[in-house]
Amino acid sequence: MPKTRQQRRARARGPLKKRRRGGLAFLVFILIIVIGGGYLVTLFRTNPPPLTRGASVGEHWHASLRIYICGKRVGNFPTVEGEIHSHGDGFIHLHPATPQFSGANASLGAYLRHYETGLGVVPGEDGEPGKATLIFPDGTQYSDGDRCPGSDKRYNVELENKGEKVEGDPGAFLPHEGDALVLAFGPRGEEPMPNPYARSKGIPEPTGPTGDQPAPD
Repeated sequence: MPKTRQQRRARARGPLKKRRRGGLAFLVFILIIVIGGGYLVTLFRTNPPPLTRGASVGEHWHASLRIYICGKRVGNFPTVEGEIHSHGDGFIHLHPATPQFSGANASLGAYLRHYETGLGVVPGEDGEPGKATLIFPDGTQYSDGDRCPGSDKRYNVELENKGEKVEGDPGAFLPHEGDALVLAFGPRGEEPMPNPYARSKGIPEPTGPTGDQPAPD
């Protein structure tokens, strides 16, 4: 036990200092959390993570699309109304109204099916890997490993977005606002190739503007 008055006062002050120090440390901890949390919120708002979902019901997105086949550029798909369609302008217009065309169903494959064009991976036989395949309405088909007419070189069906190759099933790709898609089999070129859907349906070739930026509605 402290014997002198000074010892008694020192003993009485000790716990108070410890409590004050503990309280100050807790306050600093709370301030760090608040400031750090605010910084993370600001960072998230200014640099949101990229979307991985497809378009939702009520949204209206645009993605440009160019298709190249064996050195020719396929003409734009014509105007055919639907939840995922084009206006003959070289853009995919995605504005789902039902779950049938939203989320994982708002895919590039769904857009092409709207024009009776198939795109996807066809399963291989006897354990062989599947092949990405593009089938136009007239039955013309291009698959991984096929050749262009008059060429001995084999090519694959490849999809790019903003210059970067897209891996996996190209038909399952989910276009987003501002995407710039290029679907190609063989070399690219600007020699025109009539759009197979427009040709098979007797629809005039669309002559609207093309580009990689969303066109006005």
